[in-house]
Amino acid sequence: MKRETKLAHYGRMAMPGPANPPIVRASTILHDTVGSYRATKAARETDDAVLSYGRRGTTTAHQLAAAVCDLEGGDACFLFPTGVAAVAGGLTPYLSAGDHLLVVDTIFPATRSYCETVLRRQGVEVDYFPWDTTDLAGWARPNTRMVMVESPASQTFEVMDLPALCRDAHDRGLIVAADNTYGSGWLYRPLELGCDLSIVAGTKYIGGHADAMMGAVVARGAVVDALRRHTATTGQTLGPDDAYACLRGLRTLGLRLERHDANGLALAIWFKGRPEVTEVLHPGLPGHPGAEIWARDATGCNGLFSVLFRDGFDAEGFIDRLALFSVGSSWGGFESLAMPASGDAGRLFPAEGRGGPMIRFHAGLEHVDDLIDDLDASFGRA
Repeated sequence: MKRETKLAHYGRMAMPGPANPPIVRASTILHDTVGSYRATKAARETDDAVLSYGRRGTTTAHQLAAAVCDLEGGDACFLFPTGVAAVAGGLTPYLSAGDHLLVVDTIFPATRSYCETVLRRQGVEVDYFPWDTTDLAGWARPNTRMVMVESPASQTFEVMDLPALCRDAHDRGLIVAADNTYGSGWLYRPLELGCDLSIVAGTKYIGGHADAMMGAVVARGAVVDALRRHTATTGQTLGPDDAYACLRGLRTLGLRLERHDANGLALAIWFKGRPEVTEVLHPGLPGHPGAEIWARDATGCNGLFSVLFRDGFDAEGFIDRLALFSVGSSWGGFESLAMPASGDAGRLFPAEGRGGPMIRFHAGLEHVDDLIDDLDASFGRA
């Protein structure tokens, strides 16, 4: 079955029945015999769809988890209330005091913050490596346990050669986790490229309407059991209302990303022709670092890209004059966004020669001509 068809049928119930699975709110799950209660508790240790207690999710969350698992090509999926919670949930089960974690230097800032403020306090050693690394010989230690990557890079969109990196990491016995929020399981499937864990902030494109919070960790192979135990022990789950919103968002994921991709690339190309612009960072543009690898490993781009302007350009004033682009955290909804960015801030391996103010844009679902008119008007009023 084609994946576009699957999006319309995930969670489908027996007919006659609703097209979308209903919201199931529950804490206590009732049984009529002790035997039934005990059998359910035993079954849930290997079957994540068993309805046993609200702390392990209700039917609504289970259906979303099954859908995201299939979307990513994994063996199991566990849901979290936010994307950052999913990052924590995807790292913590595999790291103990004295272990060493390798993290790509271009990682999402909130992930870096978790590593620096939580994992280090728990005795985990953390080092950062350049985004173009494929051989960990200079970075791995005897106590290295795990590698955390993100491709394309947060804010600057460099593309990693994940298959090559994963082969090297697995030769060293390391677990590889990828932040796949950009690809959201639709454009990019890190598990197929060799990763053991794919972490997604479903708050973005899976929900798609800027009104739900969700994180997911999809696992494959031997890492599943530790993640299952950790998730159950720490009580991580997703509420049924957000699960319902994300299931509904999945129905149009493919169609929405087609428009985000087309709008984002059109805007990126338009910006490249502006005299105020020095560089456009978009993984779909020819000449972008890793563009050929992205074309090999992915099926398209989303609506995110960054623009570097000449020194002295008033980036904040430019944003403030925009009418269709709003300023706001997150991205992946239907709306267009623009916000100041500092792509190399806090990094150990900043890009050489990159300077000037930066704006990160998210191309929403509006007509691209109107978005270009809005940008052009802001330049004109400068």
